[in-house]
Amino acid sequence: MDEQYEIIKIIMDGRLHLAPFTREKYPQKVLDIATGTGLWAIEMGDEYPDAEIVGTDLSPIQPPFVPPNVRFFVEDSTEEWDYPPSEFDLIHTRVTIGCWADMKKEIIARAFHHLKPGGWLECQEVPGMPHCDDGTMPPDYDWLKWTLELYNSSRLANRQVDVGEQLKDWMREVGFVDVHEAVFKIPLNGWPKDTRLKHVGMLWQRNLLDGLQGFSLGFFSKHLGKTQEEIEVSLVDVRRSLFNRKIHAYHKLYVVYGRKPEDADAAAPEPGAGGDADDK
Repeated sequence: MDEQYEIIKIIMDGRLHLAPFTREKYPQKVLDIATGTGLWAIEMGDEYPDAEIVGTDLSPIQPPFVPPNVRFFVEDSTEEWDYPPSEFDLIHTRVTIGCWADMKKEIIARAFHHLKPGGWLECQEVPGMPHCDDGTMPPDYDWLKWTLELYNSSRLANRQVDVGEQLKDWMREVGFVDVHEAVFKIPLNGWPKDTRLKHVGMLWQRNLLDGLQGFSLGFFSKHLGKTQEEIEVSLVDVRRSLFNRKIHAYHKLYVVYGRKPEDADAAAPEPGAGGDADDK
């Protein structure tokens, strides 16, 4: 998680968010959903020392010593949130694929309900599907085959791992306006000629290799009926494929952010309710 955080920070040129906040016009109260090790929340606390930063996660794996304006709580964000309506200026998610059965209903609609009018939701997500622009990724590329198998097992598990390009539509459907989308490329290994992207790709490759077993065992054993031995054998070629620099594959980082309208009812729609809204 810490490595993913640093990679995304490089990709975003050191920016913690794209929502329009500054040190002069800072968010007074921020919620970081599925905060993980809490690095984003901690750095937000340093960036905005007068803001109140709240991070939540299923696991209390955050460090004990944090800025005085940062707090962490154990919370299951798929259940009702223990905050009043119209509470936050910014709500944030990052790399939460696989956490939700229905991100639109469980997270985006609830975020709308708990944001102040004029507040922002920003989602920074990396769906698992690899992409390629120059035709070097064949259909039998082992990382691609593994991803398709992951998508199949995630559907059986009722967990979304393909969240990315739908985010802007989901935000608009819930009621957000001024919805913006930025898409960044994260190479799967060090294939780019550009020095910066090559470095990012090598870091991302290492992160994928470190996490591959964990990504696979739960989904493939519970929902595809594979034994641990079968899974481990199948991952040999998947790992090998990540070292092939002749295949110019990459993941997409979607950064999507939208604003709750200023004239939204103070009570906000109930979570799960949604209507159509134009991007204004």
